[in-house]
Amino acid sequence: MLIILYGDFGKSKNQKQQLMIDGRATCGYREYARKFGKIIYLAPQDINQPWEHSICKSENVIKLISKYPGSIVWSVKHSKRKDREVLSKIKNKKVYYSCNSKNMYNTICDISLVDTPQRVKGNAKIWFKGKDPDYWMPKKPTKEYDYLLIGKRADKNEIHFLRRLNDIKEKRRILWIGGKKHQKRAKSNHDLVCTEFVSQERVRELIPTAKVGIIFTELKVEGFPQTFLEMTMCGVPVVYNEKAPRNKFYFHSDNCILCSKKDLINSAEKMLKTFDAVKCRRTAIQHYSIEKSYKRIRKCLKL
Repeated sequence: MLIILYGDFGKSKNQKQQLMIDGRATCGYREYARKFGKIIYLAPQDINQPWEHSICKSENVIKLISKYPGSIVWSVKHSKRKDREVLSKIKNKKVYYSCNSKNMYNTICDISLVDTPQRVKGNAKIWFKGKDPDYWMPKKPTKEYDYLLIGKRADKNEIHFLRRLNDIKEKRRILWIGGKKHQKRAKSNHDLVCTEFVSQERVRELIPTAKVGIIFTELKVEGFPQTFLEMTMCGVPVVYNEKAPRNKFYFHSDNCILCSKKDLINSAEKMLKTFDAVKCRRTAIQHYSIEKSYKRIRKCLKL
């Protein structure tokens, strides 16, 4: 069994966590809990699934873990209190991960799962996130849009892409999930549809309606984006920044093009003409399905 300890101890509800619990935001860790075990939120969250728990006292967390002595404990996000009061007290095999690159590894755990070679240090292993192919299976999609953007912060070069795309004379249709408040800044000559911030289920429904995804992050602090996995698992290949976080498990000719910023539009237009949704999804399943990800965790722990 896999037991995920999410976040830090808190006396009040964590609103970001509650969004994930309610399905109003995507959360890759809940997929692991649903498939392989349990997730414990260390703050007073409102929960409704048999595999999730809200436990705010360290002694009660240890009590639950003790019922499953052979379980793997996965600590998500670093916390000195969690280290001191829980992780140092249990004998289980322990895994650590944080998508924040400034929060690189935890020496109390047996292995630290990271995104890039630059973050490998001490007990760290190269890691990739996984997605459940069944959950992210397209539901008879129709390709209404040429390009897909996802994100409400506009921090992954979305505006840059849209403005550069104005150089293309042939009309394109673009869907920006979560981009509603940035629509006026975009100034696109093409058909641009922006939605409000939507639920995980709605994201899953909308992704397969596009042909090609654009994720051109330049953020050094974040780990590998969940949206890459979600798009490609839905059969939508991605144009991705060659300098952004990556490793060998993700990138293959059938699911992405890696390029520089100056080649962004040329690469996008090339992918638009050559994309193959079936091959893209098949590649995603073969290389980073959630089952393969979990097997790799166990292999790193020598289980």
